[in-house]
Amino acid sequence: MLSFVNLQEIQNLLLRVPALVRDLERREPGFASSVKEWLIECEQILVGNRLPIAAGVAALRGIVISAERGVSPPGLVFNQRLSLRKIKDAAAGDVLRRAEEVIAGAIAADAARFAEGEKLMRQVVAVAERKGLVLAEALPEPGSARLRTIWQGMTSDPELGPATTRLVGLVGGRDALVLLDRVLP
Repeated sequence: MLSFVNLQEIQNLLLRVPALVRDLERREPGFASSVKEWLIECEQILVGNRLPIAAGVAALRGIVISAERGVSPPGLVFNQRLSLRKIKDAAAGDVLRRAEEVIAGAIAADAARFAEGEKLMRQVVAVAERKGLVLAEALPEPGSARLRTIWQGMTSDPELGPATTRLVGLVGGRDALVLLDRVLP
């Protein structure tokens, strides 16, 4: 189970895929190297989050390395005369697609969990505001102290208590505060 910050870190990696695809489209000479660097960064973040898919990403990087050495990847069909650059770019493009699928699939459950948590937090905050419990701008405490004060007010409320308990069960205490900070007006 990923924390919200770790999930965002991985999602930010995935947001770099469109730029890499643009490099392929523009036939940038460093496309394969850029994909390899992106894969290395993915591996490091996945290992740091103890996600076993890091091994699969490393194996995909191995395909790019082999292509750089002139080995045509299995399953790729070329209609034109082969050059080392065409092999590298084709392998890197295929690996990029496969890595994105593997990584996106691995974080899909956590992304859905946090999306549900954020939706629930919006509802809780809306009810709390209606009841006069959320007065973020009126609280003198800075940052996290302010969030804890607001959260404490919501958890102690008889109507909102069960929803806040559900939130903590869904995303954890720290991430509940992160979501609260995101949805506060």
